[in-house]
Amino acid sequence: MTKRLFLLLLFGTLLFSAGCATWEELTTQPPSSPPSPPPPPELVYPFSDIPIPNGFKQNQEKSFVYESGSGTVKVGRFFYFGWGTLGEVVSFYQNEMVNKGWSLVNSIKHGVTVLNYEKEGWLCALMIKSTLGNITIEIQAGPK
Repeated sequence: MTKRLFLLLLFGTLLFSAGCATWEELTTQPPSSPPSPPPPPELVYPFSDIPIPNGFKQNQEKSFVYESGSGTVKVGRFFYFGWGTLGEVVSFYQNEMVNKGWSLVNSIKHGVTVLNYEKEGWLCALMIKSTLGNITIEIQAGPK
């Protein structure tokens, strides 16, 4: 019994002394480097000025694009899905579309958030819907 108590006491002392930090270690933290910037958002092909939030995947079955041989006429309807909050995705588009040169024409927020943008002869409509954290984005783009 004494031998067990002695071993338990010895083990406890070793564990306590090895596991304790000094006051200096607790108060000084190593210099941390700033977090790396997030990767740039993906773009809707062939519209190189319409961004997609990182982590969102295109629904290939529902999406389509029409482009004339000369490339002067482009029309597309694209569907994307991913996880997040409606507020984050709406804020993403409000910031990134302006960064890409688009101007907000109007927005409608009721169940589905609709953001309408225009740019030098082009129109882009974004319909963003959230269902239990699953975000669906429908993008329609084409000439004015």
